[in-house]
Amino acid sequence: MTVIGLSYSPTVASIGLIAAYVAFVLSGEAVDRLKRAIWHPPVYWGLAFLGVVMVGFTYGPASWPERWVDLLKWRTVLWFIVMFAIFDDERWKMRLLRAFLIGTGVGLVASFGGVVGGITLWKPPSELLRNHSTQSMIFSLSAVICLWMVLAGRCKGRERWWAILAAGLFAGNVVLVTHGRSGYVVFGLGIIVLLIRHASPKQWIAATAVLPVSVGVVLLLSPGIQKRTLSQGVEERTLSQGIEEWEHAEESAQLTSMGIRKVFYTHTVAIVTSHLLVGVGSGGFKKAYAEQIAGKYSPSDWRSEVANDPHNQYLAVAVQHGLLGLTVFIAWIVAMMRTQAGLPAYRGLALAILCGWCVTSLLSSHFRTFAEGHLVMTFLGVLLAPAPPMQREPGSAAVSSSNFEETR
Repeated sequence: MTVIGLSYSPTVASIGLIAAYVAFVLSGEAVDRLKRAIWHPPVYWGLAFLGVVMVGFTYGPASWPERWVDLLKWRTVLWFIVMFAIFDDERWKMRLLRAFLIGTGVGLVASFGGVVGGITLWKPPSELLRNHSTQSMIFSLSAVICLWMVLAGRCKGRERWWAILAAGLFAGNVVLVTHGRSGYVVFGLGIIVLLIRHASPKQWIAATAVLPVSVGVVLLLSPGIQKRTLSQGVEERTLSQGIEEWEHAEESAQLTSMGIRKVFYTHTVAIVTSHLLVGVGSGGFKKAYAEQIAGKYSPSDWRSEVANDPHNQYLAVAVQHGLLGLTVFIAWIVAMMRTQAGLPAYRGLALAILCGWCVTSLLSSHFRTFAEGHLVMTFLGVLLAPAPPMQREPGSAAVSSSNFEETR
């Protein structure tokens, strides 16, 4: 319920999150599972980063409500740890993946139905799953999971062809309907990582032949690669326009998506330089940014807008928690990339997902936003969770949670 609710409804997702925490605590296994999980680098580095955030809670210019809100946003780290402690059974990993694909498949059918069949929907076809950016990331993630099931041998016979078809439909919706830059990144990097980790020589040859042609067809047939019509009727070019907006941010008379990000980044870097070691404290970004731009622009200038977030996850961490916090945050990401916990095939999928989120977080704070943050932490926790000894794959160097104490 939680993973599907994250795609459609914050209320449903919140109920699912609370229910999962309560069930975990009441299970009678919470303490034992957390004790076993805490010895794995992704868990103790995640806890270390939460510790940095909590220390930042004690200082800085932010009001106490602002500090609490900022601390609450990083509950995504705690969710990752709980998922890591729970999903040690491969059967439940696959059940979650399949449930996610079914849930997003409903949105996929509705989206195409709204475009082709003229069906009246509760939102435009490009924004059924929260908004166009979230939808593009979720559909791209679904496509990557489908292709992983094929490459990693998690589906056989006719099911392989159904998975390939589903991957094509998910990717096609991102290209032809949703047009989200973040989705392009998640899908593109996901495919590259999966090919590196799982593809056979024959699959590499096929990919080398098919991918260039596919990219050419997409560029030829999809006007959305160059231009997207937003729900308000305003047109925005997605790639070439983004570069132009960035280059002309300082002289542009109008607020643009990439232009305002460049302005945010420029002033945020200046704040980081002034608070290099420990930052301005949890929740302190908005006040620090307001002080940084005070008197620099006229009130009517769009550049005078006070940002709540720099729209860059790494800058957001650096400005509030300094280089110390950024170092711990990156160490946590590296620990997830390098961990030997869990089954190798699932680590490959986790790496494909994590790489996409790391790159899109250069333009957004995707590790702590409600939908994207909980979504990536769900999959990373589930996929990286240590497997019992009987489920370890041949040659796996993973240390399972159940025999860790013996091998310690």
